[in-house]
Amino acid sequence: MSDPVLVAERYEVIRPLGRGSFAHTLLARDIRLGRQVALKVLHPRGASDLKAYELFEREAAVLRDLRHPGVPAIHASFRAQYEGADAAFLVMEYIEGSSLAEMITDRRHLEHAEVMNLFVELLGVLDYLHSRVPPVLHRDIKPANLIVRPEGQPVLVDFGAVRNVFRSPEDDGSTVVGTYGYMPYEQYMGQASPASDLYALGATFLHLVTGRPPPEFMTTAGRLEIPPALPCGDPLRGLLVRMLAPAQADRFQSAREVRSALLWSSAVGPPPPSDAAASTDLVSRAPPLPVELGPVPRPLTGDNARLLRSVSYSPWQLMNTQARGREAPGIADLVMLTFFSLITAGILPAIFFSLYFSRRKRYKRFVRYGLPATARVLDKQDEKIGFEEKLTRVRYEFEVDGRRRRGSDQVLPAIGEHWDKGDLIQILYLPDRDFDSVIISTS
Repeated sequence: MSDPVLVAERYEVIRPLGRGSFAHTLLARDIRLGRQVALKVLHPRGASDLKAYELFEREAAVLRDLRHPGVPAIHASFRAQYEGADAAFLVMEYIEGSSLAEMITDRRHLEHAEVMNLFVELLGVLDYLHSRVPPVLHRDIKPANLIVRPEGQPVLVDFGAVRNVFRSPEDDGSTVVGTYGYMPYEQYMGQASPASDLYALGATFLHLVTGRPPPEFMTTAGRLEIPPALPCGDPLRGLLVRMLAPAQADRFQSAREVRSALLWSSAVGPPPPSDAAASTDLVSRAPPLPVELGPVPRPLTGDNARLLRSVSYSPWQLMNTQARGREAPGIADLVMLTFFSLITAGILPAIFFSLYFSRRKRYKRFVRYGLPATARVLDKQDEKIGFEEKLTRVRYEFEVDGRRRRGSDQVLPAIGEHWDKGDLIQILYLPDRDFDSVIISTS
């Protein structure tokens, strides 16, 4: 037997793991710490290529700052002799498991629940990367770069094409990286955004659920055409259609938005089986959305403007909260308003117009930037808002990224009286405002 290869007098090479154009990855044992590591080595010819070396160094710099179970940890980087030449190395956490590419090649069957779990977990990884300051873009998501640990947790590997969104002045953004079929059009132009990574993730799951690579779905216009029926069914198919839209503006703009849409799609699907009727899942049997919410920021026009009007309430509704319906005030109502305005020296309308403008200003931000969620009513109680008028304060809980959160909002009594503890309602929340939320259900 030949003597084992020892790198930097510390890392004993066991076997190859993968090979790329400029670098390859080896499984090695750290003889000092007695653990297995992944040793990524930039080929000697790649080390003399300034662009390849820049990408290699960028990968090391980005990975050093990342701490997430879905991203391999980096232990060290160095230069050493390898195969008779000077080479650059990255020492990374070794991820044990099978890649999605291997699963597809082996035609390994995945249950629907397993596919959805992988999808949600990887959205969590992208949410973490894209929420960094500056955001981190992977730019080469594909089945070969996704490894599933034995316990089922996916890990995104090979950050050789990674970049930070905020580029330096000397970085002209012209480098084209990615893999054909998984790469959106804008990356061919040297540009990328979080929506680009989401496109690649959508193409990856299209390959996973169909067993066919994305180029087989490519039209002559260069667009991925999703089959009308997929083994995964809805709601995943609907999400893939939007994730794979050719134009960035037509796609989801964040991983968190995809996860919220997935929850809503699940919520309005077929009712759960009878043995799940008592489930505490917040998204079961949820009411439909009042409007089709688009990507943020949303324009306050059309359906969005109507939603804003319906939840901010008019001054007249606030002055007459016990009224049924939303008809315009009649002559008798206006006479009474004028009378009370006179005897209160104008204080009555001033109070309710102030409430109206304050509520409308608050709701504007939610309609423009809020993410949808399903909440469960905890309790409710009436609260006076002035001159014996009342609104119903509704307390509720909702789930975001596996964590339960609580909130409360005021609704007209005519709306709140129809809800009991445990009923499901619709809300919008703002992640950047400590998950502040408002109710948008109107019935």
